[in-house]
Parts: sequence; structure tokens; C-alpha cells
Amino acid sequence: MEAHLITVLPEIVKRGVPVTVLTESMEGQPEESEVQGIKVWRRDELSVSKLEGLPDIYRKAKLLFSDFMNKHKIDVIQAHNLQMDYFDLSRALLDVCQERGIPCYLLIHNHEFIDRDPKVMISILADLPWDKLVPISVFIESKLHRLIPRIPREKWKVILHGIDLDAFHPLEAQAKERVKAQYGFGSRRIILHPARILQWKGIIPAIKAMPEIIRTIPRALLVLTGRIKPIFKDEAEIRDYNLLVDKTVSELKIEDQVHIGEYSFSDLPNLTALSDVVIYTTIGEEPFGLCPVEAMASRVPTVVTRSGGLVESVVDGQTGYIIDKDEALIPGQLADRVINILSDPALAAQMGAAGRRLAERRFDKMRMAQELVELSARLLEAV
Repeated sequence: MEAHLITVLPEIVKRGVPVTVLTESMEGQPEESEVQGIKVWRRDELSVSKLEGLPDIYRKAKLLFSDFMNKHKIDVIQAHNLQMDYFDLSRALLDVCQERGIPCYLLIHNHEFIDRDPKVMISILADLPWDKLVPISVFIESKLHRLIPRIPREKWKVILHGIDLDAFHPLEAQAKERVKAQYGFGSRRIILHPARILQWKGIIPAIKAMPEIIRTIPRALLVLTGRIKPIFKDEAEIRDYNLLVDKTVSELKIEDQVHIGEYSFSDLPNLTALSDVVIYTTIGEEPFGLCPVEAMASRVPTVVTRSGGLVESVVDGQTGYIIDKDEALIPGQLADRVINILSDPALAAQMGAAGRRLAERRFDKMRMAQELVELSARLLEAV
């Protein structure tokens, strides 16, 4: 979530709109700071791990929100997913907004929310007085509208995700080889899977495609961007899946063809740009999928599964390929499409160029920032 905010909010600041973020506390981070012109407040009351089981969330949250809005003279509130995990947190926020006549709209980055009671989730969306519900993909809006048809259509406003087209940019051939060397990849053909290592991200089906790929492209290397720390109540699930990933690689005897790195968020632009193809093999329902868009911005062909919002960015046969999301079908289809791309430089260049054009047209962070500013202005005028 914060990766998204640090991408789009500085663009709002550049438009002369002051921005203050109220977010969770984080070890090693100060309670108050400024980042790229954005004032940041960190408080325990917004930390999922500290909210769990906490009594009287409503009263404590209401005090926090009141203090925050008073000190920073807030005109409009833009809430994000966390508000949808706790009814009392959302109710406190909206009560404070209504008392002050402050518009409040909710950006929705997912159609599913951790492991809370679905009835509570539905009530947060349908029964609380959000001024607007703003999904970041058509898929999320469609999914939630079908789930909660009583929410009026006019309450919804899709604003597509935006990315930093300067950070994610193409590298010319020589620069690409230099960056590959810096990361220790030499002359390998890089297949990047930049998803978190989670079962629903389809990591193992992607690994299973590698034996077929390397029969045709011996220098192919699948790069995974790293294991994640357990979050919330998923320690056992993440541990078990990581063990299964390692076992699969070992059983297929492809240890030299699969690299699991330890990279930070700041490495992603380089890793994306140095890649020969980016894959995203979600077997669940992907709310949007930033990584394939970042690949397109970097002029890198993509192969994704037919999952949720992924089909809103990748154009099959033009910017890359879309394959089935069935775990049994992914290895064969993925191998076929990746081999097509890696074996045909002209096709890869054509797809990469088409992807960059589409990213510039539809997924620029400046476009998203402008739409958010315009929405905020319209809601203020309606007060």
C-alpha cells in the first residue's frame, strides 16, 4: 500500500495540493516525518497486529482521527484498504468526517480482505456513508458490484492504477547487459517473476515450466524476487509454501535455472528493465497487477494468466500473452509463450514497444494523480 502511495501522492503535491498521510507505526520509523513533500504520521492505532483484539477501537480511533484532522486542517480524506478490515475503525473515521463536513472516499485495492467476516466487509462498504467508492480496476468494481448490488452504481468510480514511467523505463541493449552483469546474471536470458512467494501467485506452476524452457533456451534463468516475511496469521502457510518451492526446484534438478534473490522495492525497476520477459502466473484472482504494467513500461514482453485485473493491462498477442490460470495448464502454456518470445527478437521488440505505448496512454501516475485531485475537488464542491 505504501509503495502505491509513494508513487502517486508526490504527483498530487506537485499540483499544489498539500498531502498528509496517517498510517501504521513501523519499527525504525519515526512517528512524524516528511517524504517527498508528504507529511507522514505513524500511529499504533492503525497497525493491524496491534489492532487485533484491542478493546474499544472506535473510541481510540475517533480520538486519533479528530486529532489528525484538527492539526493538519484536512479538507478531504482518501482512505485505503485498511479501513475495510475493521468496522469500528471505518465508522470512527466517517463519524469524524461527517461531524466536520469533510468528504471521505475509499480507494479499494482488493476485492477480498484478509480473513475477516464477509458480512462485516459488506456492511463497511454498503452501510457506511462513503462519499465515493474508488476501485483501482474494473475487475474489482465488477466483482464488488455483483457481491453488493444494493450499492448504487453512481457510488462507484474506477480510477485505474498508475505507475512511475520514469522509474520504469526501457534500457538499450548495452545498458541492459551492464545491469545484468551488476546483478550477477551475466549473459543469461532472464525470466522475471516479481510476485511475492505465495501459493495463489502461482510460483510453483511457473517453476514447473522451466525444464521445457531450458531444453530450447539453455541460458534461461527464472528470477524470483524473494521470500516474504509472514504477515498477520499466515506464518505456517508461507513457511510450508516456501518449503514446497524449494522441494520442487530440487526434484526437477533446476537449481541452476531458478534464482531466488533478496531484493528491495528499489531494485524492481532495474530487475524489470534487465529482464527478457516478465511473467505473472496468478492462479487466484489478481485485483490489478502492477508488475506486468511496470514490465510494459520497461518495454519488456509479459506473460500473465487470465486472472482478474491482469487482462485490463496485457493485450494478448500484442504486448505479451495471456494464458489459462489452471495450475495444470500453466507449465505447458507458459513454456510455449516464453520460448516464442525468447526465440524471436523481432517479436519481443514489437511487443515491448506496444507495451510501452499502452503504459504511457493508460497507466501513468500523473493521470491517476490528476483524476484523484479532480474527484476531491468535485466532492468538496458538493459539501
